[in-house]
Amino acid sequence: MIEHVNLRYWAGIHPFVQYGTLLFALMLGACSPPPRVAVHDRHTIDSRLETEKIGGSHIRIAQPGDTLHAIAFANGLNVNDVAAWNGVSDTSKLAVGQRIRLTVPLNMPDTPRTGAGKTTASAGAVKSGERHRPPASNAPLRPPREVKASAVQRPTLSWSWPIDGRVITQFNPGAGRQGIDIQGVSGQAVKAALAGEVVYVGNGLKGYGNLVIIKHDVNFLSAYAHNQETFVQEGQQVKGLFRIGSVGRDRQQRDALHFQIRKDGQPVNPLKYLPVRRN
Repeated sequence: MIEHVNLRYWAGIHPFVQYGTLLFALMLGACSPPPRVAVHDRHTIDSRLETEKIGGSHIRIAQPGDTLHAIAFANGLNVNDVAAWNGVSDTSKLAVGQRIRLTVPLNMPDTPRTGAGKTTASAGAVKSGERHRPPASNAPLRPPREVKASAVQRPTLSWSWPIDGRVITQFNPGAGRQGIDIQGVSGQAVKAALAGEVVYVGNGLKGYGNLVIIKHDVNFLSAYAHNQETFVQEGQQVKGLFRIGSVGRDRQQRDALHFQIRKDGQPVNPLKYLPVRRN
């Protein structure tokens, strides 16, 4: 801070004065404000996970607009399981910055919970010490009973088609297609395929555009993506065929609805649940 000081002059100053001058300069430097660090807010949910340094458990840091249903949906998990792993009683509320565990805690008994489906954590997210163990039983093992194709019944829930249109993309999870795409007309009404509670409305899930998720019971939910507009809000109870949105443009710039049905957090083929259409 002191420049071009005559060395002879400085050497002639009493040592006590030199010490006081240097101490004053150091105090000024210590009082200067620290450098500013840029802060970047994240407003979208995707499959990226942040990992705890201790234990290596997969977690998600809750961001603005996150809901537990959306986080579970994005990671292919049953929201009831995620709530149990984190001790969350109200799945509609999350605090920004809250750490959400996405794997089974090591100290949690591996037993099914009342009203919830089986645990569906993905194999890639579960550590070897966290894998499920079959319940102990003294009953003798029996060979699996062969089930004929004719004996398999369609689900009893009364599903309806969310829009009238031709299926232009089939369900194929191996190729990343976790639902079906139904061709429609821009602005066409999108209707709830089954009665339930709206648990997510927003565009925070990457790749889904304006998305509506409806929870039908403890096992089933349905998702309606790429809406042009949405007409419902989170927490709203809707009946089957209630208008929840309108057809928009998907990622291929088609007037189409992306529709999913998930059971215990896992995508299933909607065509096995929707009424058979006869052309």
